[in-house]
Amino acid sequence: MKGSFHLGDWQVQPQINCVQKGEKSFHLEPKIMQVLVQLASHPNEVLSKDQLISTVWADTFVGDDVLTRSISEIRRVLDDDARAPRFIQTIPKTGYRLIVPVAYDGNGHDAKVEGSSFTVSTVEIPKVAAADNPPASRRFVWLLLTILLVAAIGLASWSWTHRIKVAPSRPDDFKTIPLTSYLGTEMQPSFSPDGNQVAFVWKDENSDRQHVYVKFLGSESPLKITDDVADDFSPVWSPDGRSIAFLRVSDKDRGIYIAPSLGGAARKVFSPVGTIEWERGTLSWSPDGKRLIFPDGKSAKSPSFIYSLRLDTLQSQRLTNPPELSDGDYSPSFSPDGSKIAFVRGTEGAVRDIFIADGNGASPRQLTFDKRYVSGLTWTADSTALVFSSDRGGKFSLWRLGINGGEPVRLSVGGEDAFSPAISRQGNHLAYAQRSAKWSIVRVSLSGPDAKNPLTRILSSTQQDSFAHFSPDSSRIAFQSVRSGTQEIWLASIDGTGLVKLTSFEGPLTGSPTWSPDGRQLAFDSRPKGQSHIYVANVEGGVPRPVTDGAYNDIVPSWSRDGRWIYFGSNRTGTWQIWKVPATGGEAQQVTKQGGFVGAESVDGAYLYFAKADSPGIFRAPTQGGDELQILEQPRIGDWTNWGFNKDGIYYLNSTVHPKSIDFYDFKTTKSSHLRNFDRIKTEINSLTVSPDGKWLLYTDLGEAGSRITLVENFH
Repeated sequence: MKGSFHLGDWQVQPQINCVQKGEKSFHLEPKIMQVLVQLASHPNEVLSKDQLISTVWADTFVGDDVLTRSISEIRRVLDDDARAPRFIQTIPKTGYRLIVPVAYDGNGHDAKVEGSSFTVSTVEIPKVAAADNPPASRRFVWLLLTILLVAAIGLASWSWTHRIKVAPSRPDDFKTIPLTSYLGTEMQPSFSPDGNQVAFVWKDENSDRQHVYVKFLGSESPLKITDDVADDFSPVWSPDGRSIAFLRVSDKDRGIYIAPSLGGAARKVFSPVGTIEWERGTLSWSPDGKRLIFPDGKSAKSPSFIYSLRLDTLQSQRLTNPPELSDGDYSPSFSPDGSKIAFVRGTEGAVRDIFIADGNGASPRQLTFDKRYVSGLTWTADSTALVFSSDRGGKFSLWRLGINGGEPVRLSVGGEDAFSPAISRQGNHLAYAQRSAKWSIVRVSLSGPDAKNPLTRILSSTQQDSFAHFSPDSSRIAFQSVRSGTQEIWLASIDGTGLVKLTSFEGPLTGSPTWSPDGRQLAFDSRPKGQSHIYVANVEGGVPRPVTDGAYNDIVPSWSRDGRWIYFGSNRTGTWQIWKVPATGGEAQQVTKQGGFVGAESVDGAYLYFAKADSPGIFRAPTQGGDELQILEQPRIGDWTNWGFNKDGIYYLNSTVHPKSIDFYDFKTTKSSHLRNFDRIKTEINSLTVSPDGKWLLYTDLGEAGSRITLVENFH
C-alpha cells in the first residue's frame, strides 16, 4: 500500500505515523502503524497472528501479547469496540480482519510532511504472504524494503515530533540504575527538596509490616525512619527537608503522621473519617510548607474526597466534589509552583482518569479520557506536564501528558509494570517502582487420599491469574487473567490444561466469573463504558450480553441455584447492597437493606450468604425475606471474596493469626477450626472457592511478590 488512505472518517498517514479525523490527531508507534497498514493491505481478509508478527516484527522475537497490545491501541485511537467492531474484527483462535472499506488518497508516490523542508518518497509495504514459508530471496527483499520504510518513517517522525515539541527529552541521554535491590517490596519513592535523597516504603521479606526509609543517592544502606506495629504508606518531604509526612494504618490506629527526616518520634496530625484505601492515597505537601492534601471520606455511603490540612491549625477542608455514585478522588499532587493540584478520579475501582484543578480545588478539568487504571502521578519540575502510570496501552507503563491538552506520550523508560513515578524538584531525576510476582491458582484436596499432601498449583504465571470458579460438575474452572495483555475471562480443565480465552474486550477490566447451574453460561463484570456492569456469555463463545446498565457500578455476580437470577453488588442507591436481576435481563430487585457487597445462595437456596463493603465477617439472610444474622467475624474488610462454602460449612481466610490460615466454619457445630496454616508470613491470597462436589478448594496465591525502585538520571 502506498501513501495515505482513509478508514471511514479517519485519514491514516503511515509516513508520519499519524491517524486523523477532523481536529483529532493521534500518533501511533511505528510498529503499531505497520500492523494497521498490513490489515489495510488485506481488507476483509483474515490475517493470522503468526502472519502479522512474522511480517511486522520480522527481525525480532515477540509474543502474542505484543500484537494484542497493538490491536488494542489501534482500537482505542479509532474508538472501536471489540465486542461490536466497526474496524477490526477478532477471529477467535486465529487472528484479525479489517472490516471497514479502505479508500486511497491519490497515487501516493510522494507524501510531503507538513512543516518540514523535505519530501518522503513512500515505499511499497510488502503484503503478508499467503504461504507460510516464502523463498529466501523474497524474504531478503521484504526485509530490505521494510528497513528503508522504517528509516523514512523515523526521519519523518523526527521532523513531526520536533514541529509539535512533544517528548523533548532525548532517550539516549537517559541512564537507568537500580535505586533499591533489597529483598521484599520497595515502592512509593519521594525525592527530598535538594534531590539528593529518596524516601520510600520497604516491606522486608521477613516482616509483615512496611515502614518508611530514606536513602542518599549513591549510598547503599538506607536509614529507617519509622518503626511501629503498623503499615506506613506514601512518604512525602516537607519543603525545607526537615520532616517527612506519611500515612499509617494498623488494626488499632489510622492517621497522618509527621516524623523528622533524620529519624525520631512521629506525631499524629490527622485522623481520617472514612475507610481510606491507603495504597492509593498519596500525600502531597504544598510548596509553601503550610498544607498537606490527601484523600479521605470513602465508605460504603461516600466516595473519596481530596482534603487540605492546614498544619498551623490542623483544620481540614474538602477540596473536590466527585460524583456521588463514583469511587471518588485519589492521589492528589501539588504542582511545583503551587498553583495547581492534579488528582485521579475513579468512576469505579479500575476505571480512572486524571484531573487538574486550582490549588484550592476550584475549576477542576479532566485531562485523560481513557477509563483505565492510573497507578500514581507526578508533576514535571516546570509544572507544565504530568508523568503517570497507566495500563492505557496494555501493561502498566509510564506516560507524559501536558496539562494544556494533547495525547499522552509513552516514556522510553519504565518498561512494563512500572508505577508510582516521582520527579525531583530539579527535574533531572525520575524514580519509579516496578513490580513482579508469581500468581498461582492453587487446588487443595478436602478429602480422599490426597488430603495428606493437599497442595497442587494447577496454573502459575506472572500475569495475574486469579478469581477461579468451579463449573457445576467440578471438572473445569473459569478465571480472570492478564496473560493476553488485558484482563479477560479464561477457561481451563481442573488440572490447568486446555486453556481457552472466552472474552475479548481488550482493554476494559473484565473479571469475577461464575458458572450458571447448567454449566452453559458464565456471568462476570466488565467496564467497556466506564461503569462496571454484569454480562453473560455462553461458554462455547459468542458476543457477551449485558444484563445490567446505568450510571452506577454492578460487580461480582453469582447465580441463584435455579438459574433464574443473578445476584450482584451495586451502589445504585448510594450505598453498597446486594441486588438480583433476571438471568435473561430485566428489572433488578434490591435484596439487602443494611449493606451487602458480595453474596451467593446456599446449596439448598434457602439463604443468601454475603459480605459487606465496610464491615468484616459473613452474614446470612433468608432468600424469601427476613432479618440478617452475622455468623462470622472474618474475613476482614477488603477480603470480600476470600470465602466459599458447600453444604457442610464455610471456608474462609483468617487474617487474625500470623501467618494467616484457611479456617472452616461447621454449620452443625457453629464452631471454626484451622484447615491450613500458611508457612509464609507474606502470603497473599484471594478469591477462595469450593467445588460443588466438596472435594476441592481453590484460591489464588500471590507468591514471590515484590517491587524495586529504579532511578533515571539525566531526565528532563
